[in-house]
Amino acid sequence: MALFGKKSESTDVFIPDPEKANAWFERARQMAESHNYISAFAFFASGFKLDPRDTEIHNEVLQIASTYYNRGGDPATSKQIKQVEGPTNIDKFVAALFEWWHDITNPKHGIKSISAAVEAGQNTFGSEMADVVLSMSQRGGKVLTHKELKSLMELFKSTEAWNQAIKVGQAALQMKPDDSTLERELNELAAERAMTEGGYETMGEEGGFRNLVKDMDKQRELEEDESLAGAGGSADRVLARAKKEFEDDPSSPEAISSYVKLLKKQDTSDSIKLAFQVLMKGYKTTKQYRFRMEAADIKIMMGLKRIKQIESQLGREPNQELLERLEENRKELQEFQKKEYQERAVKYPTDRKIRYQLGELAIIDGDMNLAMECFQKAKDEPRLRVRAGQELGRCFASEGWFAEAVGEFKESIKALAGGDNETELSLRYDLMQALAKKAKADSNIDLAREAMDICSGIARKDISYRDIRECRRNLDELVKELD
Repeated sequence: MALFGKKSESTDVFIPDPEKANAWFERARQMAESHNYISAFAFFASGFKLDPRDTEIHNEVLQIASTYYNRGGDPATSKQIKQVEGPTNIDKFVAALFEWWHDITNPKHGIKSISAAVEAGQNTFGSEMADVVLSMSQRGGKVLTHKELKSLMELFKSTEAWNQAIKVGQAALQMKPDDSTLERELNELAAERAMTEGGYETMGEEGGFRNLVKDMDKQRELEEDESLAGAGGSADRVLARAKKEFEDDPSSPEAISSYVKLLKKQDTSDSIKLAFQVLMKGYKTTKQYRFRMEAADIKIMMGLKRIKQIESQLGREPNQELLERLEENRKELQEFQKKEYQERAVKYPTDRKIRYQLGELAIIDGDMNLAMECFQKAKDEPRLRVRAGQELGRCFASEGWFAEAVGEFKESIKALAGGDNETELSLRYDLMQALAKKAKADSNIDLAREAMDICSGIARKDISYRDIRECRRNLDELVKELD
C-alpha cells in the first residue's frame, strides 16, 4: 500500500503472513526479556520479513533498541547485517532496520531505514518514523546535519509526503537561514502541496474535474474522520465507511482499529458490545494479541461499570442479596483481571507497565511473592521507578522485612529528587513507619531517632497529614522507652 503515491520498483508481489510473523515476534520478546538483545533483534527481523506493516511492533522494537543503547550495546557488525540481508526490497528494508536498532541514535541509519521502507512500499512506516529519527538523533547528541536534513526532505518530496518534507526542510533552513536555494525549494514545496491537494494540475486533463471532485470528497472524509461528529450526519458516514472497510478486509489491522475506535466513541451498550466482537474477530484473523488485549479491556470496563451500578443500587436499597452480588462481581472481576495481566506479562515481557499493574492486582489478591517480583521488574522502567519502588517497599514491610523496606523507600526518595511534594511526603511517611517498626523490633534507639526526625519534618510541612500527630506521640514514647 503506497500511501505517498509511490510504488516499489520491485516486480515481486509481497504477501504478508501475520501468523508466522507473530510467532517470531513472540520469540523475540522472550529474548528481550532475558536481555539477549542480539537474538531479539534477529528474531524481530525474521518476523518483519514476513509482515512489516504493524507500526506498533516497530515502536516496540525501538523501545528495546533504546534499552540496548542505554546498556552500552555495540553497533551491528558487517557479518551480522549480511545474515539479515536478502534480494527483495522487503529484505533490504529489514536489514536497514536491523542496523538502526543496533545504533538507534544514529540518524543516518534512521534515514536509510525510511528510504528502504519507501522502496519496499512501506510508506506508513516512513511517515510514522519522521519524528522518531529527529528525536532519537537529538537524544544521542548526533543532530542531523544540514545536508542530511536536505536529503531527507528530498526523500519525502519524492514520495509526495509534503508535510514531512516541509518539516525537515524548515529544520535545515533554521541551521542555515541564508540558504536562499533551500528557501526557494520550500516555497516550491508548499506550492506543490497546494496544487496537488487542490487538483489544479489535472483540471485541464481528461477526467481532471472528476479527480478533483474525488479529492474534494476524500478531503471531506478526512475532515469528518477528524471531527467524528460534523453536521449533516457526518458521524454516521464515517462509521459506515469504517464498517465497510472492515467488512471488505477483516484482516486489515488499520480497518479493525478504525472501526473499533468509532464504535467506542459512540459509547452505547450495543456499540461497545459490537466493538468487543470486532476486536475478537480481528484477533482471530490477524493473530495480533493487541486486539485480544483491547477486547479484554472492554470486558474489564463493563465489569467495573456493573459493580458501580450495584453499588449505587445498594446505596438506595440496602439488602443482603445485593451485597452478595456485589462481592461476587468484585471477586469475578478481580480473578479475571489477574489472569488477564498474567497472560499479558507473558506476551509482552518487556512492558514494565503491565508488570506494575499485575503487581497491584497481586496485592489485592494477597499474593505478595508475585507482587514483589512484578514491582522489581517494573523498577527497570524509569517512569515507574519511584512508584514501583514504593510499592515494593510496602510489600517488604508487610512481610516484616523492614531493612529491605527502608532501603527501597530511601532509594525511591533519592530517585524522586524532590520532583513531587505529595509523593515525597508519602514516601517519607512509609520510611518513617518502617524505621519505627525496625527500631522497635531491634530495640535500636538510632533508628527510632531517625524515624522521629522524619516525622518532625512531615509535621513541620503539613501538620494535618494523615495521622502524623499520633505518629509523633508514638515515636516520642518509643524513643523514651529505648533511651
